[in-house]
Amino acid sequence: MNKMTASRRGWGAIRKLPSGRFQARYPDPDTGRLLPGPITFADRKSADRWLSRKRTELDDGTATDEKAAMRPLSNWWGGYENSIQHLKFGTKAGYIREWRLRIEPTFGAMPVRRINGNRVDDWISGMVAVGVSASKILEALGVLKRVLDRVVRDRAIPRNPATDRSIRLKEPPRPDRPVLTPAEVEKLAAGMRLPRDRALVRFLAYTGLRIGEALALRWSDIDFTAKTVNVCLSVEDTMGKLIVGPTKTYATRTVDIPDAVVEEIRSLRKVSLLVFPNRLARHLRYRNWRRDSWDKAVVRSGITALPHDLRGTCASLLIDAGASVKDVQEHLGHEDELTTLRLYVRVRPGRSADLVKRLNKLVAEAA
Repeated sequence: MNKMTASRRGWGAIRKLPSGRFQARYPDPDTGRLLPGPITFADRKSADRWLSRKRTELDDGTATDEKAAMRPLSNWWGGYENSIQHLKFGTKAGYIREWRLRIEPTFGAMPVRRINGNRVDDWISGMVAVGVSASKILEALGVLKRVLDRVVRDRAIPRNPATDRSIRLKEPPRPDRPVLTPAEVEKLAAGMRLPRDRALVRFLAYTGLRIGEALALRWSDIDFTAKTVNVCLSVEDTMGKLIVGPTKTYATRTVDIPDAVVEEIRSLRKVSLLVFPNRLARHLRYRNWRRDSWDKAVVRSGITALPHDLRGTCASLLIDAGASVKDVQEHLGHEDELTTLRLYVRVRPGRSADLVKRLNKLVAEAA
């Protein structure tokens, strides 16, 4: 009959298992009971070295919790899901979908100590092989990393394996979206059949509001005397549900409205509480508006653009008018200037020629 033989050390203990391998045990800092290490060793010397490292980690406060390391990743999902309850409905739904569809089937039941960079690489390679887009893989990888961040903070593992990998994914290139001139904005607006839609096109282009912010506007949000709009709500159409809530950044802002737009908006005022309602005086659904109004106006006018391009158009027109990047950031409601520069301030057609004309004047003055 095989027996286990044990030997005591000055700290911890090592015992030989019936299999012939050696098990290292270390004292629990809270109870003093000997806890087995996560792996066994081929010889006593290797087990002794592991115990020495374990003691150093415990003394330095860098040791991992061996018990927690054996728990599956799904044990940390509930805490992460609670932490994202404040996010917009669509964003939150997307993260939950990535967990259930792509992360949980592979890593949900796996002890977190077994999740390493190689396994993450294999998971990514599997998604690439079946044609999952780079943007979706990056979104799923982001969720996995944030869940594993919680595992690291609980000291169940020493570092995040989602960042300890060899496969590097590049963000897909952003399409070069058009920037409209004021004449093109007017041509697009003229392609709309309803006064509401013509006003909405001009309002988006000259105030820079997000489409969800514009569709959530109430008449009480507009100060016709000051010619301003208070932006505090946004409507989101996600999975067939209309949800009215705070803006994307959870901040409110006041935006000035050009004179011509103010007068056009004033002419729309009716019984409805909303500025841009549907025929039932309720919130207009973005997808319905795209299908019934915007897309048809694009065909009529020949102006190929998306509603969101009007936000970039506003940013570029403001820069042309002399605004600083900081001014545009506050006007559009961005959290930082980098977002404004990277995504929204673009050069509209003919801008280079305008600048050269101004340069010619400066050169002529110096001659």
